[in-house]
Amino acid sequence: MRISRREFLKFLFEGAFIVGFLRFLSLPKGRVKAEIVRPPGAVEEECFNQLCVRCGVCIEICPTGTIVPVGPGANVNAVNTPRIDPLSGPCEFVRGLCEDERLCYKFCPTGALRDVNKNEIKIGTVEFDSSLCLAFQGKECLVCYEMCPVPSAITVSEDLKPIFNGDLCVGCGTCVYHCPAEPKALILRSEGEKRAPCP
Repeated sequence: MRISRREFLKFLFEGAFIVGFLRFLSLPKGRVKAEIVRPPGAVEEECFNQLCVRCGVCIEICPTGTIVPVGPGANVNAVNTPRIDPLSGPCEFVRGLCEDERLCYKFCPTGALRDVNKNEIKIGTVEFDSSLCLAFQGKECLVCYEMCPVPSAITVSEDLKPIFNGDLCVGCGTCVYHCPAEPKALILRSEGEKRAPCP
């Protein structure tokens, strides 16, 4: 049986809507969906969605798997553009696999991701929910502090509880990825992000 182009597109749209709705329903209770956090060196959003051709090169080349495509539940202009998902992996531009060279920028064919000074990168800020934190529940856990690659972004109180400094946080998501709490006590937001200027 042959279907028309219009019927096919309607089928795709309805499928994307259902997937997006199901993903929204699967979010942990009491947590709102994180907004889009872009990879390091992303140009300002007004230009990003125009420059990005959704080729998926940055997603394929990312060594930690933290870059994933924006799903259908987001703004239609952003669908299939790259975003950072700290649940899939940390963005290791500070310490780790990309500290010497960011492959996402290097292989971006359109300039949607730019070469910026590593010390100037801030892709977002981690939001901390102490009610979900194991340390605040009387358990021994300082994994976020131990894994954070940025000096003093997370410190420890005298009673062994993590203290987050949003001004120093660069949004790499390392603490989110390694947080053992379920649901996680941390979520990555785009708040405080620094974006490269539009060309």
